[in-house]
Amino acid sequence: MRINLIICIIIALALILCPIAALGSTPEDVSVTEEKITQMPALQENGEFISVMSSSTGRIEKIGMREYIIGCVAAEMSALCHTEALKAQAAACYTYAKKTCEQNEKYKDSELGNADITDSPDIHQGYLNEKRRREKWNESFEKYEAKIETAVDEVFGSYLTFNGETALAVYHAISAGSTQSAKTLWNSEFPYLTSVESPGDKLSPDYVSKAVFSESEFKKAAKKCGVKLTGDAEDWLGKTERSDSRYVTSVTLGGQSIAAAKMRECFGLRSLCFDVEYSDGEFVFTCYGYGHGVGMSQYGADYMARQGSTWREILMHYYPGTEIAEE
Repeated sequence: MRINLIICIIIALALILCPIAALGSTPEDVSVTEEKITQMPALQENGEFISVMSSSTGRIEKIGMREYIIGCVAAEMSALCHTEALKAQAAACYTYAKKTCEQNEKYKDSELGNADITDSPDIHQGYLNEKRRREKWNESFEKYEAKIETAVDEVFGSYLTFNGETALAVYHAISAGSTQSAKTLWNSEFPYLTSVESPGDKLSPDYVSKAVFSESEFKKAAKKCGVKLTGDAEDWLGKTERSDSRYVTSVTLGGQSIAAAKMRECFGLRSLCFDVEYSDGEFVFTCYGYGHGVGMSQYGADYMARQGSTWREILMHYYPGTEIAEE
């Protein structure tokens, strides 16, 4: 998932650190232990290829772009989603991949070697090859594969632009009822990554989640944030700062202000929109939504599609001010 020199660095970092369904795990170190590029036997569609590094093996495979987008959609969104939502996801995945490749041309990432992107949703965006899709769907493979192929083919080559440049099409699973701006999370201005309403997300069965910590567990998690807690547990929590869209920006912990993203990482929270309270020897986090909250909400996209919105309308809602270009 810093203008001029700073913005270039921010975009590059965002592409590495913020993955689209991904949902906030700490990026693992990926090194090229066995760099092997496998050539696909034939060109696909417009002849585009992308080199994808396996986050589990470090191997690099050169994949036709159409197959890559099919595998991305299969990894990032449920095949049960409405076809228009799958189309929106396909266009977002293609845009994200295109932006990543463009940034790699400017800022060579030594961790990637000759790869354009990884298959990890914790780093870039997920990708499942055909074998893994068969394993995931079992007897439903033919049905779901056909559904996603159709969605991808109808939008293949479509991507988002802003002021003539490829947009940073980040996405997440479920918003907190509205998305949050990139400026709030990354302290950098992306006019099309601003807060928009996404009321359908509140209907998700996964909208609310809780994480409970004993005092000793809370202490250990706080230590990961660089905070050593002492004294009465009732005094460990201080003020919680929030954005206009209710996402937490920072929490005072043991007298220190900790960024919400760091809190989420250290405590393993599902969302950056949360409440936390201490009672009866336990700290309880109540989280709303799932993911970093920037860009398109996947659940919200499916909700919009089921209310009659097209894939174009979905993208224009979650990335306001962008335009859809065609390869």
